[in-house]
Amino acid sequence: MSAIRFVCLEQEEERTLLQKQLEVELAECSEVEATYRNKVKRFMMENGIWHISELDYSWRQKFRQFIAGQLQPSSYSTYEKGFDRIKQHSIQKQMQAVSRKETQITYENQIWFLPYHPDQKLVRRLDKAQRKEELAWDFRRQAPETMKRQIFHILNCLLEQDQNRETLRNHIDALKLFYDFCVEESVEDIEMLELPVYQRFEETLGTRRERTISIVDLCRKILFLQEDKIHWDAHIWYLERFHFESERIDRSSPVVALSFIEVTHKRNRELLKQYMRYGLGITYLTIKNLRSEMYYVKNLLMELPQEETVDICSVTPEQMDTYFRHKQNKEIQAETFNKMVMSIKHFFDFLLARRYIKKMPFCADYYLKKNVPKHYDRSVELNVSREILQKLYRFPEIPRLMYLHLWCVGLRVSEVCTLKGDAYYIQGRDAWIQVYQIKTKSYKRIPIPAALYQLMKEYRKKYKIGPSDYVFQNRKGEAYRSATFRNKMLKGCAENAIQGGAYLFQSHDYRHSIATLLYDNGVSLQGVRDYLGHTYEEMTRQYIDYMPRRLASANDEYFNQHGSLAAGLKKGKGRKRGKQTLPA
Repeated sequence: MSAIRFVCLEQEEERTLLQKQLEVELAECSEVEATYRNKVKRFMMENGIWHISELDYSWRQKFRQFIAGQLQPSSYSTYEKGFDRIKQHSIQKQMQAVSRKETQITYENQIWFLPYHPDQKLVRRLDKAQRKEELAWDFRRQAPETMKRQIFHILNCLLEQDQNRETLRNHIDALKLFYDFCVEESVEDIEMLELPVYQRFEETLGTRRERTISIVDLCRKILFLQEDKIHWDAHIWYLERFHFESERIDRSSPVVALSFIEVTHKRNRELLKQYMRYGLGITYLTIKNLRSEMYYVKNLLMELPQEETVDICSVTPEQMDTYFRHKQNKEIQAETFNKMVMSIKHFFDFLLARRYIKKMPFCADYYLKKNVPKHYDRSVELNVSREILQKLYRFPEIPRLMYLHLWCVGLRVSEVCTLKGDAYYIQGRDAWIQVYQIKTKSYKRIPIPAALYQLMKEYRKKYKIGPSDYVFQNRKGEAYRSATFRNKMLKGCAENAIQGGAYLFQSHDYRHSIATLLYDNGVSLQGVRDYLGHTYEEMTRQYIDYMPRRLASANDEYFNQHGSLAAGLKKGKGRKRGKQTLPA
């Protein structure tokens, strides 16, 4: 036998063995009908593919070309689905022998077809997708490598986090649009995306804006939260990444993020980031107060006209004077204006301490306004609260119980939202509540009606609320959001036509009502102050409404006393001079 003949026989035997091996592998894919398996088998044999594991997206594209001349276009998707099922069966078999950690896919400059993800459980939600081609992600495209890796990471996170099929698909579609835009714009780093670039992306969306634009914020958040180290250069900081002392956070209305993107002057933005990093890490300011200070400083940096060649460190006293006088011309309350001045001063104090500037460019005391506290009557009228109580059973359970804490105890809404399971207790014959005051960073203990205590006892028992659990929780088990409570109360008041639908619910008004009620019933100003948890009596005076009524009542009581020097004066008698009444 010639050598050539021997080699041919050997190759034929090897091909026969490979064919049998392929047939065995395909036969194991029993969930795929034989018709589709045979078509895939023929395709693989013609292309010299002897193992299902060798199939990938590029072969899937060639399979489409292979069947194009043999089948009707309406059958393409059915045969492609069979191709995908065979490949997925192979992936599942391979992954049975490895740990979940080993199934995590690594970034490569190639096409990544989501249905072929190593962890098939993650992509099972995409099985019913009609446009399978849109699940192919091409990372071979000419674009910055950092951005492509970020998109790849975000895509993996979406697969792991989004449990709802529709949500996942919407996020993937939006991310695909954003990826295409980033490639066209040569975006280097998504976390460093500039405001004009973001606005251009927004413009390209057109009618798709509402359901798509939020993907940018989601991308930034995923990247910031999951970096190995905090990315201080990012233009938006998501505070979920940080671990602050509980005293610095208002759980009922937490600050979600700090945004620097609005400051387009690069050096000024860098200085603001340094200042906020100092504020977060060194100071003991509450995060809300810190954000408030940032707001005023950011406005200064945004409104101050400066070229890129200079920065805020070179600002002149004349420029600062012009800025403050411009603000003075606006109708800004003295208290708010003074907050702005002091916030800007604190920023310049930081620059001075870091030796970025040699002296302050303005004197804060020169611009501070005299703040005369102005009293507003905010107490809720009795007929309004009575109507709400009569219809309260129609409101949702949580807002209903929270409202009672406002109406009969006078707590701040932030205090109600953050009540813990151990807040209620009995001492002697009386029911009490222990409240942590976020505003003053201290606890207070005040008596509450026995009926409210019993209601909350049953509520905690019903929902198995432990001593350290929040009494009122959102879906995540966190403290109930004050904004959610307000929205539900506004909706409830509108649906139940409180005051004919004209009543506008304001939670803080009930605090005024309690203060006024206590004072009108003889409780001293100091007693009201302690009950409300104020530090100074001046603040308490602002909460007591109808003070003129109390003064008039006391005045009448004095003049009606027997033996008073004024008791002999007769009202209504005398001669008039202009608008005055003189004794006869």
